[in-house]
Amino acid sequence: MRKIWLVFKREYITRVRTKAFIFGTIALPLLGLVILAVSVFLSGTSSAYTVRLAILDEAGGLAGSVKKTLLANASNKDQPDVQIVQTIEHPSSKQQAYLRSEIESGDIEAFLVLPKGLVTGQVPAELHAGNFRAMTLLGPVQRAVSVALIARRLAQEGKQAGNMQNVFKLAHVQLVNVMSGKEEKDGGDDTFIVAIAAGILLYMTLIIYGMSTMRSVMEEKSTRIIEILVSSIKPFYLLTGKIVSVGAVALTQYLIWGITLGAIVAFGSSFAQILRPGASVPTLHIPPVLLIYLVVFFLAGYFLYASLFAAAGAIVSTDEEARQAQMPLTLVIMGSFLLFNVVLNNPNSTLSVVLSVTPFLSPILMTLRVAIVPPPFWQIALAMSLSIAATFVVIRISARIYRVGILMHGKRPSLKELRRWLRYT
Repeated sequence: MRKIWLVFKREYITRVRTKAFIFGTIALPLLGLVILAVSVFLSGTSSAYTVRLAILDEAGGLAGSVKKTLLANASNKDQPDVQIVQTIEHPSSKQQAYLRSEIESGDIEAFLVLPKGLVTGQVPAELHAGNFRAMTLLGPVQRAVSVALIARRLAQEGKQAGNMQNVFKLAHVQLVNVMSGKEEKDGGDDTFIVAIAAGILLYMTLIIYGMSTMRSVMEEKSTRIIEILVSSIKPFYLLTGKIVSVGAVALTQYLIWGITLGAIVAFGSSFAQILRPGASVPTLHIPPVLLIYLVVFFLAGYFLYASLFAAAGAIVSTDEEARQAQMPLTLVIMGSFLLFNVVLNNPNSTLSVVLSVTPFLSPILMTLRVAIVPPPFWQIALAMSLSIAATFVVIRISARIYRVGILMHGKRPSLKELRRWLRYT
């Protein structure tokens, strides 16, 4: 353990003092926000998925206008963004409960409630949504409800000049997350922003720190320093110390980002008031359990991929070979990112569950599911167990490749030679 600690200490101190670490700690959150904005925009404008929507018209006479506006503004006429499956005027409380169960079973994605006090502005409309795609309808639904309300008010009060200021008042539609286990109002946007941000954060840090581990192995191998190191320490201890130290650097960066975010949430409004009285900053609600799972799944994913990147670094000798070796690993991580839409559209589907417990995909996709709709704990425990088991297997295989590959130079080994390395005792 002492030798592992010495390797860990040397690697950790060296890395946190680099300009790349300091710059990344500052620049990465900014880049993440840009990617987040692009992802949300693309998700919101895609029309390859039709949301099945029901309308409950408690006010009476509004559902027809809302339906007409929504269908008229569909971005793709061949496959529209929304399909109105039914409209019910003056519904009973049982019908709302029935539609909620329809969302949970996947028969529809959302339903819109137009309450009795909506016309006078006493209460807002409610969009009960079960997945990310349904929540992206919030803007179009709000515009359609506003059109219906203005038309109703013009018919009722348009001839009275004194009331004209209230006629063109836009509607407010409250977003309700049905699939969160408890219906959370006005929290849907935060939920999905946090979900996508967590996924992007894991995606970027897994690639960055995995490649950092690979480069570290290559540097020691190319400068022949490794030949001196292995004379005084076993390759397994050297690999373990290196992987753990890079993981500690990543956690340090996570801690700095977390403290910064916490400071903004806690003191952002006060600073805004000092700079400009009356100003405010948007609030972001992050469940503490999500932060715990974010760290846990990052560690599971990091140790899994870092071991593979370290083995790849021990195999190659040149930058060109390194780019070829890291490509398959990078594509696997990118695969998790490309599967975002599957989980966002239906986080509780069989496909989403299977993908989120698959070891090489679970660090990102399970974190995404936890942020959107917390799955049953047994699924989280299964994903963790499979990731830990896969990590032990991968570390053992990588250690065998590492202990031989770090002393090999010149030609990159073939698959037959790699199999022979794995059999060495």
